Amino acid sequence: MKTFLLYVPKQSAIVLILMFTVISCKKTAEPAPFSIASMSPEQGIVGTTVTIQGEGFSATPTENLVKFNGTSATVTAATATQLTTSVPAGTKTGRVTVETDGRTATSTTDFVVIQEPYITSFSPAQAEEGEEVMITGSGFKKSTLVVKFNGINATVFNANSDTQLFAFVPDGATTGKISVEGNGNVSTSSTDFTVIIPLTAKATVTKLAGIPAYPTSGADGVRMALASDDKSLYLTGPGQKTVYRMDLTTLGVAPFQTITDNPVGVAVSSDQIFFGESGPGYYYTYRFDKLSKSTAANPNARPWSLKSASGATAGKYSYICTNFNNELFGITNGTAGGNTASSFTATLVNSQLKGTPDQANAHLATNGKSVFVSGNNALWKLQADNTLKLVAGAPGQKGYADGSASTARFQDGGYARGNAITVDEKDNVYLTDYGCGCIRKVDDQGNVTTVAGKKTASARTGKGNRMRFNFDSWDIALAKDGALYVIATNDVSSQTLRFAVYKVVFNP
Repeated sequence: MKTFLLYVPKQSAIVLILMFTVISCKKTAEPAPFSIASMSPEQGIVGTTVTIQGEGFSATPTENLVKFNGTSATVTAATATQLTTSVPAGTKTGRVTVETDGRTATSTTDFVVIQEPYITSFSPAQAEEGEEVMITGSGFKKSTLVVKFNGINATVFNANSDTQLFAFVPDGATTGKISVEGNGNVSTSSTDFTVIIPLTAKATVTKLAGIPAYPTSGADGVRMALASDDKSLYLTGPGQKTVYRMDLTTLGVAPFQTITDNPVGVAVSSDQIFFGESGPGYYYTYRFDKLSKSTAANPNARPWSLKSASGATAGKYSYICTNFNNELFGITNGTAGGNTASSFTATLVNSQLKGTPDQANAHLATNGKSVFVSGNNALWKLQADNTLKLVAGAPGQKGYADGSASTARFQDGGYARGNAITVDEKDNVYLTDYGCGCIRKVDDQGNVTTVAGKKTASARTGKGNRMRFNFDSWDIALAKDGALYVIATNDVSSQTLRFAVYKVVFNP
């Protein structure tokens, strides 16, 4: 055997030793990756299906233990990179963990557990007081619910579904969030609900008193006139052959004068009360505490609507009326012997509306400078040449639409049910619209707005955007303080008090 000696410099020996050491070491295997990458969704109610993405999971569902903030959940499907599970009952917001083969992976963010009841949406996005809103979400049947519109309690109805309920927008609600409270939890909408405050909300309608009326159908209607001092209303009682006086302080209604036929149109002018009847066509004057009947009658001048003369007619006549054929007559009356006798003459002024469809009777309004006529589903103004000029609406076209003069629409009630009107000193006309049960305002430019009443409401009094009038044989008068007095069907069923006087006050 031969022996060989190898000379290795000191520095090289160190290198060789390190090389042999590295070569002689046994290589160990690195563990497979195991982690949670994401969750979808990242929030939900109990029972919500959640997909967990990651790596290192077992393809056997039962070999993966998923927990939501420490509460175990059931895995229904699994691959090496994805698990399907659902939010378990009793859990709360917190991290999600996955345990597989003795290892644990934790989510980097919390899973947010939404407590029920829970709001997801509502519809419509805006509405008025008293209108219904549908609220969508979950957990609505699990407890007694309290719904609030920006902190104001609402009436809940039809809450028989776990995912849907309905509530009325409460009085006094303002724009803000909708909240649903129940089971110790409060859920608030993510967006604001807008409360619409219509012009009609500024009106308040109260019933003053029921008034005597004809006990069966077929009456010619109730007319009224406001006393010069605004302290009384004079009312013609249909079928009663009586003019009534209503004291606006005590609200008492009592017979004022009785005649031989049915009184209809009535007007007040300075020191006299003037009214006609629906029979032969006599007129009556109350003056100096005496009632006198005209010596002659004129059936063509029977006043369906009667007002003091105004504008160009004031210099020619004492009063102006529309008769039962929708013709306009100027009435000049006179008294003698301290009103022991009276007489009148009637002059035809205009017949444009004669024979209009449905025989809806025309109504008048005067204010000292102008004469307005409501007829044939439109509003007209009497001109100096005695012609009628269209102010608003479309003749013969029924409808309910606010807007400009040409686009606005009105609807009378057909036979004996024309739309009554009154007017202020600025030529703003207030009209009782049979079709919608509302009071419409027509300004001096012909623009139309609804100022009291809502077509779809059922109440007869209250806030102007929560009620509607039941107009039948009606009238309207304007007081100096801006209040409106309206005759409409009584909100209490009564054959002897079929009609009532309502007061409309407009709040700032």
